[in-house]
Amino acid sequence: MSPLDSGSAQRSANRSRVIHALRQHGAMSRAALAEIGLSRSTVASVVGELIEAGAVVEVGGANGPHPNGNGNGSRSKAGRPPTLIGLKGGLGVAVGVEIGNGIVRIAICDVAQAMLRHKTVQVDEQTSPQDTLLLVDRLIDELLEQTGFRRDEVIGVGIAMPGPIQRRTGLTGRACTLKPWVGLDPRLLAEHVLGLPVHAGNDANLAALAEMTWGAARGLRDYAYIYTATGIGAGFVMDGRLYVGANGTAGEIGHTTINEDGLVCACGGRGCLNTLANPDAITDQLWQSHGRRPSIGEVISLAHQGDAGCRRVLADAGRHIGVAMANMYNLLDPELIVLGGSLAPAGDILIEPLRQSMMRRAIHAGEAVPDVVAGEIGIDVVVVVGAAAAVLRDANRFPLPVR
Repeated sequence: MSPLDSGSAQRSANRSRVIHALRQHGAMSRAALAEIGLSRSTVASVVGELIEAGAVVEVGGANGPHPNGNGNGSRSKAGRPPTLIGLKGGLGVAVGVEIGNGIVRIAICDVAQAMLRHKTVQVDEQTSPQDTLLLVDRLIDELLEQTGFRRDEVIGVGIAMPGPIQRRTGLTGRACTLKPWVGLDPRLLAEHVLGLPVHAGNDANLAALAEMTWGAARGLRDYAYIYTATGIGAGFVMDGRLYVGANGTAGEIGHTTINEDGLVCACGGRGCLNTLANPDAITDQLWQSHGRRPSIGEVISLAHQGDAGCRRVLADAGRHIGVAMANMYNLLDPELIVLGGSLAPAGDILIEPLRQSMMRRAIHAGEAVPDVVAGEIGIDVVVVVGAAAAVLRDANRFPLPVR
């Protein structure tokens, strides 16, 4: 009989609390586990049971797994770090899927929050949802074979979409930039094709989970993540939980009005932030000065090399984003703002004008305005590992084989 097969309901509840904490925060010290509301003696007893059952392991050092392979973002302290307790990775895996504009990405993360494999495939944006999911199905099998895990060891699949998903209906909204997916239920479609339990969410929201799990916002309970891709979106974490709003459309910051007399946006509004500061809006401005339209990656590279025109358009974009950030700050008062996605590599060329623009408009300018930093997780994996994080962190919908 397994050590976990016996014991009172209270002991079972205590084990669940410890496992839930490890799912949320990754490897933790015994002292940190005591802060979830259990006595030190109870933590010692529960951890002992879980170690004996092979559900958790002791890991050394203050830094844990990270999608970039360089630690989990926790701040190390002077002196010898405590021994940490973490979930045993072999208990299962979560699959992250990003279905984006022209790409499909897959990542396999074990329950110890280590990314094992990831892959990106180029696709036609007009590919049907059914064909896209059949491709996802094949890629999952391919990566599972490489990691040595079986399909029945997948606890769940997280799918990220480039647009809002309506909370009440589960349908993608018309702001989704993948038009073949508009008005569909990605969770139900994916569960039918993949035969696995699925969570579907907005790409910016799931990228926010990634930075909270592994990156710049690790340990924070109130922060905002700005995701820059085809459009500009935001993920809000409030009191330690992702906030998506009553209808699932919270964070569509790219459709906030910056210039009432500006260009018409794809949403039908005029002067939206997307018309001024998304990658297309930035690169469109360089036709006259450069005689062509460079990619956003090239614009950022040239800016770091000192190209005046490229530095100017990035700085202007930062100032426009700063207007939206000031409005957001005045409403939500986050501890930190993290800039991620395609514009993050611009660094202070964009972030410093953003800060200054926000400071001029924030209600507490000069007192408690939050810092603005670039995300720590690579732009090629932040969304897809965030999709996996949504599964890893959700103990209710995606249980582990541990009671």
